[in-house]
Amino acid sequence: MPRITTTVRRRFSPRSIRSPRTAPLVRRGALRDARYLTRPEDCVQVAGPGPEWSNKPPVVASYAVIRLCEELCMVALLDAMPEEYCSLGTRQHLGHLGPIAVGAEIIITVRCVRARGKYSSWQVTVRDSHEVVGEGRMDFVAVHRPRYEAHRLAPKRAALGI
Repeated sequence: MPRITTTVRRRFSPRSIRSPRTAPLVRRGALRDARYLTRPEDCVQVAGPGPEWSNKPPVVASYAVIRLCEELCMVALLDAMPEEYCSLGTRQHLGHLGPIAVGAEIIITVRCVRARGKYSSWQVTVRDSHEVVGEGRMDFVAVHRPRYEAHRLAPKRAALGI
């Protein structure tokens, strides 16, 4: 009877060949919230010239909400950031679920839902006085700023002649 041999092929993924795990910078479950009074400069009508911007109701622009959410996540990470490190956003996904009137106060809540080494993922919720107006997820990575600038940014700046 012939002997049957099998070969186990191991598939390598980025997860399986990562460097040794390091302690996360931030604790999963970390929570931060902030209140923000929306201003006229947050309005979609001031985003740019032309009818594609000016022909809209006076509501807060999505990009302004995303900026505020990203800023709150970065503030939450700042406490845990080692010297010479900074956080960079790697993904911003925010569903703008309802209008926000210019002049309304919004409450932004961010909660760390995943933390692994230098990576973190945050659940983001935005509420006004009536409803949830935004929900999503934002991901960040902590980088050693001098090394990042030298290895990732310098070649691109050199190509631009800057």
